[in-house]
Amino acid sequence: MMTMVFISFLTLSYIFQNHFQLAYSQHGQDVLSKNSQYSHRNDTSNVLLEKFKEIVFDYSLSGDTSNNVVTFDSNISVPIIVGVVTPNGTQVSGYGNISNFNSSTVDGNTVFDVASLSKTFVAIILADMVNQELVKLGDPVEKYLPADRVTVPSFNGHKITLENLATHTSGMPDFPIGWVRNHSYTPQQVYDFVSNSTLSSQPGTKASYSDIGMGLLGHVLSLRAGVSFDQLVKDRILNVLGMDSTGMRINASEISIPVDIKSRFAQGHIAGKEVNLEFIPETVQSAGAMYSTANDLLKYLSANLGSIQTKVSESIQETHLIRNSFGQSSENKSLKDYVGLGWTVTTDFGNEVIWHTGSIDGYTSIIGFNPGKQIGLVIFCGCNYDDFSSQEMIDLVIPFLLYHK
Repeated sequence: MMTMVFISFLTLSYIFQNHFQLAYSQHGQDVLSKNSQYSHRNDTSNVLLEKFKEIVFDYSLSGDTSNNVVTFDSNISVPIIVGVVTPNGTQVSGYGNISNFNSSTVDGNTVFDVASLSKTFVAIILADMVNQELVKLGDPVEKYLPADRVTVPSFNGHKITLENLATHTSGMPDFPIGWVRNHSYTPQQVYDFVSNSTLSSQPGTKASYSDIGMGLLGHVLSLRAGVSFDQLVKDRILNVLGMDSTGMRINASEISIPVDIKSRFAQGHIAGKEVNLEFIPETVQSAGAMYSTANDLLKYLSANLGSIQTKVSESIQETHLIRNSFGQSSENKSLKDYVGLGWTVTTDFGNEVIWHTGSIDGYTSIIGFNPGKQIGLVIFCGCNYDDFSSQEMIDLVIPFLLYHK
């Protein structure tokens, strides 16, 4: 277990909040305009893989040392996977080995920790339970929590709703003061953290990324359904889509991964060194304790694109609807960012890209799709977010999805 506090969970707060204050660099669009291979459907995943490898391994060579980016030894087997889905089918390209002790080359069946990509699953479950009239978006969170064990904070009498948690407009912090990462908190300890939190704004008025908020939402939905969150996501999404290599890796007291999954689990790295999986308390595991494969998430992308129809299709589509502003990109005035249920929506008002990032000790990922163009992608890396430029990753993916031909 790593001893750093907050950092990897705070990554998503950094990416979501700072992304809206930084311009999309011209680099991403230059890649598209200068590299004609993007229009060759059989080469797309390979081209993206090579471009992402440049970001991971060579970024520090650009002369920008402001981020203290680590220069990886080219012999270090940091695993990377790129999966792409288009109207013509799917592609998966990989680089690196599963671990120093498993020389198998990573592929579409290799398992990665996907961290906060799990939040998009929480949002779909919420929409599905709303459609089944088990909950309402406007329900106060406190309605579903034990009143004798937790006091949900409010702001001048304004209560946090389920929708506020799903859109990061609850006013809750990313994680409460005093929260220590990699610690096995009991449910009551998590409740105490929630009870002692102070809201930064009136719920529903301002989007500010909150891991604890989305983790609490998954917990609330689990309590309402009467099953563990692990079982809830299996019943409502994974089993429906046949995502057999996806799941939650936490139980009450330890990391728990099925034996057949362990042999395919890619090793995460920080500064080129292999690290252990990070522990997340079960009460808030929905904030980022999911593992998956590129092949499974290509099924998930297909469902989000509407190219396969299931009993949760309506719920999936409802999570894409814009519900709050997330801000304006400072230099590229043609792009604006919004938030749906669990997703970020970036639009140039002609196209839109729906996406989410994930990061945790040793792993970074991004998933996104363009409904109008019917394309989507997922990238996994067994590398830490601060070992390369996370903004460069976003600047590669968003323009690709917006302007791919």
